Amino acid sequence: MAMDVTDHKILELLKENSRAQWRDIGAQVHMTGPAVAARVRKLEDEGVIEAFTVRVNPAKIGRPVTAFVTVYMETPDHHRFQTMVRSNPAVIEFHRTSGGGCYLLKVQVEDNDMLKTLLDAVLKFGNYGVSLSIEAIK
Repeated sequence: MAMDVTDHKILELLKENSRAQWRDIGAQVHMTGPAVAARVRKLEDEGVIEAFTVRVNPAKIGRPVTAFVTVYMETPDHHRFQTMVRSNPAVIEFHRTSGGGCYLLKVQVEDNDMLKTLLDAVLKFGNYGVSLSIEAIK
């Protein structure tokens, strides 16, 4: 799908607030509300927009510790590892990577004990490196 400047602007506005009204977005991109709705439907139909979501403040729901875990697999059983990670509610994002590790996990937990429990589960499959987030900038 060929996207123009307006499509990109609509996407940016929806990323900022997925509940924005079509007419409000239209005012910012110089279109009517129905025209914006048609563009969004087309972006959905083409698979550009996969879902609308909510951004949650993890500290407000009792998960103030955010960590990034790089996993270095030492077993070929990636399927079992992926199943374990997918079923863990502390894992917010899960990426298979190239370069410095096999997987990158973004986790949000209540405290260091909960993080340690997750890391102990990871050790059954390989080694890991952990970076704690001290501030989300974007």
